[in-house]
Amino acid sequence: MALPQKNGINKSSATSPKLPHSSANSVKKRKDRNPVASQTFLETSDAWIGARLNLVFYIAIFLTVIIGALLFDVKISTGGDDSGYIEMANDFLRGRGFPTWHGPLYSIILSFIIWIFGINLIWLKLLSFLFIVLHLTFFYYTFKRIIAPSILAPLLLIISLNSTILYFASQTYTEAMYMFLQSLLVFLFIRFYLTEKQDQKGTLKEQYLQWLIIGFSLFAVSLTREIGIISLFIIVLMLLLDKNFRSSVMVVVSYLIFLLPYKVYQYLVWGVAASKTSRPMHEILLKNFYKPESGYENFSGMIVRLFENARLYLSKHFMIGIGLMDPESTQISWVVTFLIIAFLLIALYFAFKRSKVMFFIALNLGCSMGATFLALQQHWDQMRMVIIYIPLLLLLMAWSIEQLSKVKGLGFLILVLPLFLSLVFFKTLGQTVEKIKANQKVLAKNIGGDLYYGFTPDWQNFLMMSEWVGKNIPSSKVVASRKPSMSFIYSKGRDFFGMYRLGTSAPDQFLGDLKKRTGELVIIPNKVLNIPAPIDLQESLRKAKVGCVVEGTDIFGVYEFKGIEGNNQLLQLRQLNIQPFSTDSLLRRVRVSTLACYAISPDSLVSDLHTNKIDYVLVSSLRGKAKMKSEIVINNIQRHLFFIEQKYPGVFKLVYQVGGKEEEPSWLYEVDYPKLGLN
Repeated sequence: MALPQKNGINKSSATSPKLPHSSANSVKKRKDRNPVASQTFLETSDAWIGARLNLVFYIAIFLTVIIGALLFDVKISTGGDDSGYIEMANDFLRGRGFPTWHGPLYSIILSFIIWIFGINLIWLKLLSFLFIVLHLTFFYYTFKRIIAPSILAPLLLIISLNSTILYFASQTYTEAMYMFLQSLLVFLFIRFYLTEKQDQKGTLKEQYLQWLIIGFSLFAVSLTREIGIISLFIIVLMLLLDKNFRSSVMVVVSYLIFLLPYKVYQYLVWGVAASKTSRPMHEILLKNFYKPESGYENFSGMIVRLFENARLYLSKHFMIGIGLMDPESTQISWVVTFLIIAFLLIALYFAFKRSKVMFFIALNLGCSMGATFLALQQHWDQMRMVIIYIPLLLLLMAWSIEQLSKVKGLGFLILVLPLFLSLVFFKTLGQTVEKIKANQKVLAKNIGGDLYYGFTPDWQNFLMMSEWVGKNIPSSKVVASRKPSMSFIYSKGRDFFGMYRLGTSAPDQFLGDLKKRTGELVIIPNKVLNIPAPIDLQESLRKAKVGCVVEGTDIFGVYEFKGIEGNNQLLQLRQLNIQPFSTDSLLRRVRVSTLACYAISPDSLVSDLHTNKIDYVLVSSLRGKAKMKSEIVINNIQRHLFFIEQKYPGVFKLVYQVGGKEEEPSWLYEVDYPKLGLN
């Protein structure tokens, strides 16, 4: 099955292929052939804008640089992933580890910046700034001969002043680098693919060199974000549909020429297996990445995920990204979702009929987005997951409207197109102006030396504590942190141990496994022990405690009473009118509970601390709701210490505190291992 050759290539030129659709010259020729009165609105617009398209591009680059500078953020984000890339780059540079998480190539590139400038956030972020400028450049040179100037010009201006895109120009996330590499790959494939069709005029050596360049670009894209591998399959499919079997083999071979030595290098030099360099399938299939106990999605669950993510990212994040929805909005809409999908399908249909270049763009974008929506759990809900698709998706929407306008009876749509693009332009501009105003004071303070201005108090205290640790705690001591990569940045490169999750289990499994080792257990609610009791009984109860089961805010202690001492403990409890009950009774309760239920072992938590040789723990009051202070905090470390204190009171000694009681403070605690009977 060969792809249609309409809107294909100019057969007269082997070195500079031109499409007859929308260049200024072709518009001028149409003008010469037709009376002025018969010119269409699009032809008139294309003629005027096409003659000034280079000027529009230069203006777009200028706007990107100026607005990007005004929106520049010298702080690290509170997400943690961006600082994680920097930490991995530093580890790679120091020979301590190979970056195997979320885009290893980006961390490798960052390591060169660290090698030259050290861990300097501004220099690291300027690399992303450069990538965004290069993305816009290749976007322009890719589509200047393919897309009508009346579409391309406003798109260039929209991208150049889009605050959502420019946010990633001053972040150390992979998005900016991926957008650049993606635009470079599209540019190279289109240019080579068009040249390839011109009677194979290039020498075999030149063709091999071209495919090696394509192969390296595919290799770089896929190592920056795993979703980039989709482009390899789409390119091969395009070549097979066009019966270009030799080239389809060449592109795979050229990709493997770079991939296989890289994998060998990983394994031999760093001892990294191939399975450790991509996201495992079992993680993708989890219903909740942060709660593995929730189980895995089945086929129907994955279909639901696909559509729910499409609704989330298209009707919310994409609409925010093009300025048509307030950045703070949480609304999602099936109507908007299916409307955007409809535009994409219309573009795919007309591209198949009229332009193999646009068919490649639409197919690659559609498959990449589909794979993204399948791979992501809904709770990620982040703009960065879809920002890489916004320029091309907006381009395809505009192009589909233009193609529809050529259908009999739909000519009025050609007037809708400039209205739509103008609306997006002015809404995007409005968002950007507001963000520039909000950023100016923060940027001035940060450049003036106040590195913490712009963070909420909880983050300020956390980061200042990280800085204090870097200055006052010897590097030989291990300090645990909820956000170790952020602590690493603000402590000027000191290592921290990541304490992310609380080691919990399902109550059924926990109590079942425990009873196999200990025999019969009993349950005592914590709240009934909040009464005066003899010191010796309190101490003996703590020693007998082997676990906790939590239901909402209620905590139930799990106790093992053995022998004569156990009988004495039970007798003293009865004298205090405290009656323990069985584990079966507790399990019947939690099985029907609608509250969050889990079980935990204080001794296992202690073992984790000791095994990882943790000397200090940084405890913070990081907000559960980022924009407001409330009782809800990210409390996994607090809970970790709380359950240990339940059995071993006084084992954590306060060393330092940043922030007052009502100021969302951070604390540094030292672990007193002698109190635990450990060295």
